[in-house]
Amino acid sequence: MDSVGMEALLRAREDKLRGELRSDDLIDKNRARSVERLRETFGDMLLRYNADCSDDQPRQAMADALTATAGELFALLTAGRVQTESAPRHVRVGGVTALLFSVIGLLAGVLLFAPYRLVSYALFALAALGLFLAGRFWTTERRETARAALDADVIWRVLCRAGETMDRKLEAFREQNRVWEAERNARSVPGPDSVSEEELQLFADLLEALYSGNGDYSLRQLKKVRAYLQRRGIDTVDYEPAQTASFETLPTKNETRTLRPALMAGDKLLLPGRAAEHTD
Repeated sequence: MDSVGMEALLRAREDKLRGELRSDDLIDKNRARSVERLRETFGDMLLRYNADCSDDQPRQAMADALTATAGELFALLTAGRVQTESAPRHVRVGGVTALLFSVIGLLAGVLLFAPYRLVSYALFALAALGLFLAGRFWTTERRETARAALDADVIWRVLCRAGETMDRKLEAFREQNRVWEAERNARSVPGPDSVSEEELQLFADLLEALYSGNGDYSLRQLKKVRAYLQRRGIDTVDYEPAQTASFETLPTKNETRTLRPALMAGDKLLLPGRAAEHTD
């Protein structure tokens, strides 16, 4: 059965995580809390992932390295900021026009005050209204616009932390891999328990033949090697002209003969044989 993936673990938390992030944004208005929430989520996912592949230590180590790096990058969510920009004020043509009419009205009211007081009062009232309108429409309203921006300093600090985490995790994985390699090498060295009783008996007979110095006895013991190999699926093949690819041939003036048989496992050559081939 395939092990669970990070994406599947994340999708299993989708509804809960989406709701919590919306709450952080709309109610608490706290991005830092969202960052911590994402880190906690990925930490829980890592625990679940490692539990699912508990027999695969390299996979666990790589998952830890990637999760730690992603956790550092979540801080990029806090790098955003809002900038406001104000547009300059401009003098309106309507304000200047109202001011000119007010000045003209005042001058006319002063000139006509003696003979036509009522007309002067009306002109003074219109001049006052013109001054009010001139002040009201003299300049445009200041406009402010907001735009989203990124804080380069925050981004740089986050990326530096992520890089440090990557280096630290990769170095830790490298050291751990050395330990695993040493353990594998230690397990691969055959010990006395790995030799079967049959093999011990065969080796003992061959050594006895060596120590005895008896040629006939030695040959009888050596014949056991062929049967031993056959029981393990290894065939001994003698030299034939059709088997030259499986042999190292040496020239000889004597008859062609097999010096050492080739060792085969089915069609696979395990060890080339050696033969003396007659040449004129």
